[in-house]
Amino acid sequence: MPEADELNMACFRIVEQLEGLEFVTPEAAPLVRRLLRVAGRVIIDAAGPDASAEHWTSAEEMALLWLDEALRPLGYAVNPAEGSGKPALPDVSAEWH
Repeated sequence: MPEADELNMACFRIVEQLEGLEFVTPEAAPLVRRLLRVAGRVIIDAAGPDASAEHWTSAEEMALLWLDEALRPLGYAVNPAEGSGKPALPDVSAEWH
């Protein structure tokens, strides 16, 4: 059974291999890169050797922020489902500049 670090590296290697592909739309490549980045990070944060349920909230928020960043160029946004009780994502755009 693969370890979390191996799966994270597999995601990284796949991202590297994407460089040789020609996508039919320019939006596809950044989306798939971000999805793989999110998958690798969630694997490390939730199943890695230092994983802790106590840290899940911050890992979940980070993953959702990265997904939101991937989806916005496509015209979508990550928002909590109505009635879920989940908070809206913080606006970190000012922090990125």
